[in-house]
Amino acid sequence: MPKVSTNPNLVISYHRMRMLVGILGISLPFTLLIGNTIINELGLLNNDSLIHRNCQCYYHPYSNFKDSISDYYYTTVGELFVGTLCAVAFFMFSYRGYTKKAGEFMPSDSFMTNLAGICALGVAIFPTSETSCLSDNLRTFISSRYIGYIHYSFATVFFISLSIMALVNFRRTYAVEKFGTMPSHNFYKYCGIGILVSIAIIALYSFTPLHETLKNTPVIFIFETTSLLFFGASWIKKGLIDSN
Repeated sequence: MPKVSTNPNLVISYHRMRMLVGILGISLPFTLLIGNTIINELGLLNNDSLIHRNCQCYYHPYSNFKDSISDYYYTTVGELFVGTLCAVAFFMFSYRGYTKKAGEFMPSDSFMTNLAGICALGVAIFPTSETSCLSDNLRTFISSRYIGYIHYSFATVFFISLSIMALVNFRRTYAVEKFGTMPSHNFYKYCGIGILVSIAIIALYSFTPLHETLKNTPVIFIFETTSLLFFGASWIKKGLIDSN
């Protein structure tokens, strides 16, 4: 564990950083859905006070509810999606935590958070695949299938790294032999398992006939959201000053 200053303001700031990461994770799917819905339902992008009267462009939104969180990249709240992921990446790069000790087989906290940070940036930079033109944001977007593969790879590693942090890194202590024995460690374990189960359900849906059977149900969005809820809950818990 890195040396932490005895200055209480610095200690509180470190705990707040953990909580901010958790809050960003939990709020992301809801802010995207609510923000996109408000803009579309109020017709803000077709408002005469915002658009020049001589402009011949008209905004025609598609469904407010997207198939996945990543699909909001192509909507009115695309910048919010990218900005939130960049903020999460920044906090991940700033986080240190426990260093790897003799007898531990998993990487250090900083390695895992740096990996998660890189993947978060990758998800933000490389959009999900789309082979037809989309104009759900007063702009036209198109992404190749291969860019989508890069996006899915970063997203998968991102969620797996989050689950490892909850299952392993958050359950470390100063003493190796006390791994997983503190009062809060079961909570982290269940959060990590919840992330893995959510990922497994997404994979099952994507690569089996369930994809056609449940094509009208936003399965990916739902279980990406549950993954982020488990991720956010574990970081908020870790951010509580009195949490062990």
